[in-house]
Amino acid sequence: MSEPSSQLQSDLPWYRYRTASSPFFLAKKLYSNKPSTPFRTIAFFPWSDESLKTLWGGSLFTPDAFSQWKVMISKWSDAVAVSGDHCVYVFFIDEPRTPMHISLPQIESTIKPLPTDSINIAWAIQPGSPLEPLLVFSHMNLLYIYNVEKKGVSSYLRGHGGAITSIAIHPINTNIFCTTSRDYSVRIYDLNRTLRGTLLNPPWPPASVPSLAGAPHGLHMSEAEGTGIGQCLVVLMGGRSGGHQAAVLSAAFHPQLPLIATCGLDRLVKIWFVPLDTNLNTIRREDKPLFSSSKIHKACVLSIAWLGYDMLLTHCTPALMKTSINQESKDTFIETGQMAIWRWLGIERFFPSGDHEQIVLRGCASDYQESVISTLPLPRENVQTLSTILHLYQSPTHDPIVLITRPGSSSILVYNVVHLQPRKPPPFLVDQVDLVESTQNIHLSGGLGPGVHLETMPWTLQAGMDDSSQHKPSDCLMRCAMGKGGTTIVGASTEGTLQIWKIKRQGNHSSTTP
Repeated sequence: MSEPSSQLQSDLPWYRYRTASSPFFLAKKLYSNKPSTPFRTIAFFPWSDESLKTLWGGSLFTPDAFSQWKVMISKWSDAVAVSGDHCVYVFFIDEPRTPMHISLPQIESTIKPLPTDSINIAWAIQPGSPLEPLLVFSHMNLLYIYNVEKKGVSSYLRGHGGAITSIAIHPINTNIFCTTSRDYSVRIYDLNRTLRGTLLNPPWPPASVPSLAGAPHGLHMSEAEGTGIGQCLVVLMGGRSGGHQAAVLSAAFHPQLPLIATCGLDRLVKIWFVPLDTNLNTIRREDKPLFSSSKIHKACVLSIAWLGYDMLLTHCTPALMKTSINQESKDTFIETGQMAIWRWLGIERFFPSGDHEQIVLRGCASDYQESVISTLPLPRENVQTLSTILHLYQSPTHDPIVLITRPGSSSILVYNVVHLQPRKPPPFLVDQVDLVESTQNIHLSGGLGPGVHLETMPWTLQAGMDDSSQHKPSDCLMRCAMGKGGTTIVGASTEGTLQIWKIKRQGNHSSTTP
């Protein structure tokens, strides 16, 4: 690299560098005193001092509230919530503080757990008590709301008929969150509301006890939905009318519009209109999304996230493909998973510029249009029963960063989304000969081709301390997350340890010591 080019890159933040050397160093390991159990999910404390200016539209921002908010942030800014098989920990990665341990009650469930099931975790805050952060976590089909400041359970909720697969918090209104489930549905909750009181179920003669018959569509339960804060507002139903036809695996709220994007086992990506009217006393049922597509990925879609106003990022599992279009041929091969960045082309029809508010929005087939901007083949997986896990870090002052962990691997791949190559256009077909040759060379995956570009090469973070003898081959990373303004990465391992990477000092990117 030439000297002017090196000088130009030295003025850039670390995530704009395109060098092969990693900008992070492995700082420390944290161990649990409990028997070795795999850590399955991670959730960084997501807010900073400046977050109060944007949360709930800045309605809570005052000088006094801001000073109290900063005290709370200084206490919890280095907190990382991690889940095991039957418990939740809160580690403090910078301060020498005793980790919090939350044990889940042993509850008999008729739901059969799968190897991929885990305790999902997310952080939330109520506008009525912004100085008391909450942990929202799930176990099978039950939800728990835990007040980390008071160290007690504020609520437990139920409603799903299958295991909960993910929890998503609204980025602005953090009292709103949703859960996805294997029962094909998505439920949206509001922590500002409390559960219904005594259920007035009349007895059916000749019985003298209240009837347990439920309401139509199964929205309201015939028994109590739990205790404490939090009430379900909207249920995105599954089924042939327009909902998911298999397990829903991930969801993401739009930061500005009343939209939520979902994806699942049925290869479908959907975008729903969800006006969150908190004045209603009944649960709203929705079964017709504004957008639905099965053309973005060839296999199960594991995650979804909004990158911008109309741009989304998704990733899928490996796909089993036939080697020939011949119906009699049974030869197959496994195509690697894929990460895709794509744009929803129909957003302007539903939310045009200006003051054109629409009360009722309904999608149609012509709105099911998307434009794939970039695709990235994911690393080949050694364990077919597990899939590559993707974590997206976003910040208003930071490029989107993608962290990838692979089954059976002890490393993390770090990509800057801005550096990904655009998808190559299909070849221009001139004549019949070119048509045959071009058809043979077309790849629906939109791969980058044989040329390897420096911009698409990831940074690699390797687990284990500097002394290689301290690294166990079986100590593989399950999940990872980025936090603290993009300066810290935490990886959770199968041996119950946390690997913590810190950003290197600016201007000394070759150093490997703090």
